Formats: sequence, C-alpha cells, structure tokens
Amino acid sequence: MAAEAMLPALSYDQAGNRLLKVEDNALLQSENGGKTWQDITLPSAVERGTLMSVAMPAESGDVMYIAGPTIGVQRSEDNGRSWQALNEDLPSQNVIAFTVHRNQPKTLYAVIADDGLYQSEDAGRSWKKMDSGPTQTIRRLVHSDMEGSMQTGWLYAVSDDAVRLSMDCFCGWRLSGDLDAGQVYDVAYNVNEPKQVFVSTEQGLFRSNNGGQQWEPIASEGEEEKKVALALASEGTLYALEADGDLVISEDQGKTWEAPDA
Repeated sequence: MAAEAMLPALSYDQAGNRLLKVEDNALLQSENGGKTWQDITLPSAVERGTLMSVAMPAESGDVMYIAGPTIGVQRSEDNGRSWQALNEDLPSQNVIAFTVHRNQPKTLYAVIADDGLYQSEDAGRSWKKMDSGPTQTIRRLVHSDMEGSMQTGWLYAVSDDAVRLSMDCFCGWRLSGDLDAGQVYDVAYNVNEPKQVFVSTEQGLFRSNNGGQQWEPIASEGEEEKKVALALASEGTLYALEADGDLVISEDQGKTWEAPDA
C-alpha cells in the first residue's frame, strides 16, 4: 500500500465503549455503535501531516493518542479539547504506526519510518529505541497481552503482505502463520480471549484461535466489499470499515455483516 493511498483506520475504546475512526485526516467518534459520528478537535500539526492512527489506554476513556507522519505522537487528556506533543526524544516525527500496551497505560510503542520501533514507559515523556523492526514497512501495530511471552505480551505488526509477531521483550520477529492472502490491511484480537485474532486481507477475513499460528478463512454469506480496518469490542462485536469508509458490523465473528441502524 503506497503511503499516499491512505486507508481509513478504526479503533475501539474499551474503557469508554465507543468507536473511533480515522478518515481523510479527521478523527471521529461514535458512542452508539456507528449510527452517528461526531468530530473530535485535532491539533494544528494534523493540518501539516497525515493522521494514521488513534489509540486509547485500556483504563481511561478521556486519554487518547494520535500519530502520523509530521504529526509524531500527540496526547489528549480531555477527549481532544487540548493536545500535547510527545516527540522530544523521537529522532523524527515520521511516525507510521502506533499503539498502546494492552494493560500498562503509560507504555507506548511508535514506529519511525526507516528507523525502527520506539517504546515509552512514561506516557510519552521519554522514548527509547527497542528494535529496528521487520525489514518490511509496518502499517498497523497492535499490542496483545496473550500468554506465552517472556515479558508482558506481544506485538502484531501488519505490513503490506503479512502479519509479523514479536514478544514485547523484542526478541525477534516471526511470520504469524501461513497467511497467503495478498495484501493485508489490519489485525484485531479479542481482549477476553487474546488467542482469537482476526485479520483483514484483499482475499477476505481470516481468523486464528491460537494467536496467529494458523489462519482459517471466514466464509461470508454473499458478495461483500473489502474490509480494510477492524476493531473488536470486548463483548465480541466485530466492526469493520470498507475502503470507502462505510462501517459494517458482525455479531457472528465475521460470517454476516450489517450496516448500523440509523
């Protein structure tokens, strides 16, 4: 996926029970499952850059982070009414992927283009380079507290054609299963059952029940639009954005999809 062909992004705020959508350099929130959306005010740095991601700590519905090239990493503690740049220790503001630790709200991860992966353990006040990352460009980054790590969890990194996985001790990256499905868009997992992972690709949606070691295609009913962004609520509702930004919802793990009720 070329950098200029930006796809929409989707995130679920587990603490605030709301959806957040990044689309056309804007950030929107929905508190009713995508039926209606409201704009969130963004810092002026977004006008000069490209907004790529939004992430929220698991325990706070008021704190949110945004990131993207030229924007770097920015934090709001009041749902977007004010923002603070967190770029002092980063080598550049060319942040192409970002995520927050699943259950450590002050631990952040940012990917700098052509450099590597940086970690902050103090909510962005300081950063340290941890890894050069996979050689492939990372488009999405997700932290999971799935068991089996030698530290606190795992990082899933989505590149154009694969999902890669690393323990958050940064002990090396490996391919996440045998996923030969063309272009890969996004990954999401069940916070209550972290081994259940979903990935969206140009060949459709795939699911893994063992943390991404093996993938199985999800047979959907009827012909469907391509899903390019995913988010999974704690109660199991799966949300997806199509390439045109339309939201669809599945209550049966991706077998059937519906638009939110108006």
